[in-house]
Amino acid sequence: MTEETLNKSRCNRKVSASKQLKMYQMDVKGAYLNGILQEKVYMRQPDGFGDGTNRVCWLQKTLYGLKQSGREWNKELDRRMKRKGFSNLQSDPCVYIRRDDDELEIVTVWVDDLLLFASSFKVLRHLREDLKSVFDVTDLGEPSKIVGIEITHQRDLITISQPLYVDSILRKYSMTNANPVSTPLDPNVKLEPNTEEREPNRSNNYASLIGSLQYLTIATCPDIAYAVNRLAAYTANPSFEHYNAAKRVLRYVKGTWNYGITYHDDNSRLVGPTDSNTFYGFSDAAFANADDRRSIFGYVFLLNTGAITWMSKKQATIALSTTEAEYVVLSEAARDAIWLRHLYGELGFIQKEPVLLLGDNDGSISLTKNPQFHKRTKHIDLRWHWVQELVNDGLISVIDCRDPQQTADIMTKPLPRPKFVRHVNELGLSDASSVRDSLEDLSEMRIPGVRLVRQTPRTSWTTLALTAKLV
Repeated sequence: MTEETLNKSRCNRKVSASKQLKMYQMDVKGAYLNGILQEKVYMRQPDGFGDGTNRVCWLQKTLYGLKQSGREWNKELDRRMKRKGFSNLQSDPCVYIRRDDDELEIVTVWVDDLLLFASSFKVLRHLREDLKSVFDVTDLGEPSKIVGIEITHQRDLITISQPLYVDSILRKYSMTNANPVSTPLDPNVKLEPNTEEREPNRSNNYASLIGSLQYLTIATCPDIAYAVNRLAAYTANPSFEHYNAAKRVLRYVKGTWNYGITYHDDNSRLVGPTDSNTFYGFSDAAFANADDRRSIFGYVFLLNTGAITWMSKKQATIALSTTEAEYVVLSEAARDAIWLRHLYGELGFIQKEPVLLLGDNDGSISLTKNPQFHKRTKHIDLRWHWVQELVNDGLISVIDCRDPQQTADIMTKPLPRPKFVRHVNELGLSDASSVRDSLEDLSEMRIPGVRLVRQTPRTSWTTLALTAKLV
């Protein structure tokens, strides 16, 4: 499961919430067996089905285990969907859409898992019958779990979470009875690369643990993105200090096992344009980490109350100043902003205003708007200057946003508990069982220079997060 696939999943859910689309889940039986094998592939006669000769079978259909199977299944799926009048999006070829006047149908595909969105129950029934006419499918009803992510519906909100996956990780590493902690990393503990004098932990447990946490991070837990990214840097030669830090992340996850990202009507706060279907982002960078002097950058995009895409990563090159480090992350974040803009546009949510991107460095923000040839910036790679063109074309708007309102701060460094909890709430993360009771307690987030608007109740991950009023 790639990070791009999960971003698509969150985005599709967000669209669904805003459009109040009806949702349904289906599974294609023996999906790979639908593919037509193009190459000549032979196999021995299966046990119990031989004819007593030494003849071999010439395969006509793709089988599970063949390298070609996935590709051939996708080609057959694409051919049959287009025969039914669907077209796939340029921004994501695994999302199919069909429009007829005011009727809208969307099908998102994860190998053999199909998530259906329709503008009405009547249209949804027609969509289901169309799919049954071209595939042998299983009806799974209203979606409650897909690609390992649980979906909780309440009348005016949707929450995505992974409590069962978290429980499996805790059981695997014997941490079910661990004492929870309030932050994934201790801000007072300095992590350093393992040295020859220290005895390394050479087991595969560390890499396995980090891998398990990575999926949790990219799916539903942006709050542990920095911690997991930081600890992953020591996978080649971890020390016991690194392993203990990873176990602390497990202790944090133990305390937030039922947390998820919630998308709901929000009358209390919204940063940016008045259109509730317009997303906005935060970006930040921590200059020159102590290990190799490379900066850590992070960004997050939100729509109404929930995060739809995020990143925490070490920069590939060494930045010579904080301005350069922040300028690089603005360009990185702009890439996701443009992809989201294209995706939403193809789904029918045209972004009428520039995408709002909030940074926290005056030099980098000025550089996006007024490029100058300066001895301190002339060395910056040409690829990062792409963000200037986006600003000039009115596709994004970069403004200043400082701590404590800078939500992307959680992606770049370990934070003390008060700041960490604040940013966790801003990401839309909360206890799924009590999220409804806490909606009225959300405080307004005031950012200098940013318009704060109140809206009439509207619903807005990006097609599920656009169906919170699903009844």
